[in-house]
Amino acid sequence: MALPTRWQVRFQAGVTEGVADTLKEGVGGSAGMRPHELLEASLATCMTISARMALADLGIDDADVRVRAHLERGESTTRFRYALDLDPALEVHRPAVMERIECSPVRSTLSKPLLFEPA
Repeated sequence: MALPTRWQVRFQAGVTEGVADTLKEGVGGSAGMRPHELLEASLATCMTISARMALADLGIDDADVRVRAHLERGESTTRFRYALDLDPALEVHRPAVMERIECSPVRSTLSKPLLFEPA
């Protein structure tokens, strides 16, 4: 749904709503995440959840862990770069956590060929 500010839209997923926005040629705003930032956030949040689940399986709850993701749009390739940030005390578990985040659902989805079709 378009909002009064140019290029700003409201989106909904189930009962959750959010605002996306962009700035083009000096027009628009910054009231929400840009569309490509939503892709980065989707990947990073899913990987962070997967990391927390891996640590929980090891008996470590409420760990200080996060994943940062950055989208690079090339001419012929789209690349997601990501980094796992772990509390130094948890570094011993990095291999197990990395294995889990590399199989996270959003990464698995984005790793497959994509098709775009009108509904």
